[in-house]
Amino acid sequence: MSIKIAVMTMKGGQAKTTLAINLASRISKARREVLLIDSDIQANITTTFKRNHHCNLANVILGKVNRFEFINLQKYLSFLPSGGESMVDALSYLSHTQFKNTLFKNLFSSINHKIVIIDTAPSWNEVSQNILMYVDYVIVPVVTDYLGFSGCDQIMSYISEFKENMLGECKAEVLGIAITRSNKRTRLSYTIKEGLIKRWSDLVFDRVIEESVSIQEAPAFQKNIFDYKKGHTKGARMYDMLCREIMRRILKKTKI
Repeated sequence: MSIKIAVMTMKGGQAKTTLAINLASRISKARREVLLIDSDIQANITTTFKRNHHCNLANVILGKVNRFEFINLQKYLSFLPSGGESMVDALSYLSHTQFKNTLFKNLFSSINHKIVIIDTAPSWNEVSQNILMYVDYVIVPVVTDYLGFSGCDQIMSYISEFKENMLGECKAEVLGIAITRSNKRTRLSYTIKEGLIKRWSDLVFDRVIEESVSIQEAPAFQKNIFDYKKGHTKGARMYDMLCREIMRRILKKTKI
């Protein structure tokens, strides 16, 4: 049975895609079968790795593919692209189907990867709601600025309200809040971090990702942070510690 994780926020620029890529890559390096799904119309993961396929999320939703054909990014790591602008048609279909909130659960019931990680769009719509009905856990990425805190507050409220409206049918829980970019030299970063801890003390991960050139450069070379410069960077060390903390938190809740 798969453990399913969504990386979700309401604001762009929160290093959401970077977290999804590096978490999936780190787990796969531990020899766990991982499926990385791009559900964003911007298709940032697809752009990063320059890999696309007719079997993409949009075409899966629209019923244009008969069986899954995942892209192999590396050993133990598979990838399902979003389909980019075709997600507009997929979203329209979802808004009218009778399986409005449960289509993903039905479509992905045959997936048997150990871990499924979904990079979501920075918005709230039928795709977001389907993802929440499908996943076990949500990780909220936050950059330590005002908009980051605001986006975290929004998505936490939306998730809580959606679960309440679904009357117990939505089992997803927020696994944690990950600070994905912080500048420890600024007073604002410190204030936002303290505000996050004060508001959600039991959810904020201890490991903080500080601003790093290597993290910014890795996607330009179509690499995750652990393969960029063979992982000999400060960015790789920071993400390794964060990913380990994330997996420890999951292990406390379930056995992989």
